[in-house]
Amino acid sequence: MSSKIPYVNILQSAICIPAAEEIPIALDIKILPDKNIPPEAFFGVWLLDISGSMAGDRLDNAKESLIEQVKILPENTIFNLITFESEIHEILTNVKITNSSRSDIIKRIDKIQDRGTTSLFEALEKGVGLIREYVRNGGNLSVKKIILISDGDPTDVQVKSGDESDPNYQKYFQLAKEALEYKSSIDTVGALGEHNVYLMYEIAKQSAGKYIFAENEDELKTKMIIATEQTAKIAFSQPTMQLTGILGKIDLEDAAQYKPTVIRMPFNKVNDQLANATFRSFEAGDTYQILVKGKLYLDKSKINMEVPNKILGLEIDFGKPEMKIQQDITIKFSTDPSKFKLNQDINKKYANVFSQAEEIADCTIRGDAQATQRIQGDETKKIG
Repeated sequence: MSSKIPYVNILQSAICIPAAEEIPIALDIKILPDKNIPPEAFFGVWLLDISGSMAGDRLDNAKESLIEQVKILPENTIFNLITFESEIHEILTNVKITNSSRSDIIKRIDKIQDRGTTSLFEALEKGVGLIREYVRNGGNLSVKKIILISDGDPTDVQVKSGDESDPNYQKYFQLAKEALEYKSSIDTVGALGEHNVYLMYEIAKQSAGKYIFAENEDELKTKMIIATEQTAKIAFSQPTMQLTGILGKIDLEDAAQYKPTVIRMPFNKVNDQLANATFRSFEAGDTYQILVKGKLYLDKSKINMEVPNKILGLEIDFGKPEMKIQQDITIKFSTDPSKFKLNQDINKKYANVFSQAEEIADCTIRGDAQATQRIQGDETKKIG
């Protein structure tokens, strides 16, 4: 984790406007983490599908990838490997990566064989349970990651592909939200085009993780390795943003990252004057840009005309007491139309980004993994 506060620049859509009780506002936040940080140890849980559909090259490449990942994991990383088919199997739990332990881990991976169906829910439940236990026992590694690899639909808690209203989806998403509560994200790797795209994408999104699509066996191997390399280079693990209404109520409507890739972010309304959002983890050297959109409901009696008014308090917490950025968002209210000023570029950008986000949502429901990756950008290549 970086000890240096990143560069942060915040632009806003409304700069000088007429006074009103309801004001739309959009913020464009740019964050540049330090690029000069070495790979760091993390707490990792790998959930590997070994059901019958993974037989052959898929499983062979996944195993080869796991072995390569073990070779490059930073010392003191805590390694957990759970395989799942009709049952789940705790292959390794809470093993610290050292020069001597790597060879033992590799031998255990070599012995993995395919079998059975796909108990994905039970595996995810186990993975989140390991994170919960680690946090409650005082684990000191800041970065905590679950990596879920699967090529099929779950057969334990079944869901209907193409029907996002199926209530069983919420059982999976609740686990994703619990992981987020423990400052852990879930990266999902959809192997080939046969996985449940909506399920895997939403698990990642709702935990502020990454959805990664592997089109073939070679990509499965390569992208798993890259995802682990990216995790080891996290500069800030799931920073949070808090918005506080100063002159009235706030309604945060949407938040999305659009660089290096496009994805909506979890956010919630705490009360009428407080809302927050969770960012994706920031990796060293990448450029991150986030759009936040909402409405302000102001008490006009508190507005001072022709001077800047503090309307919002913004705080970004990068995970340490000394790693917070606080900034007031101000707007000038005027009766003179010649002074009115809006940043139309932000509004245009918002329309484009959220149009892409809606298109991604449609693609995931249809089960179109290729289109999802094309629009959002490849998480392992960072194509924005």
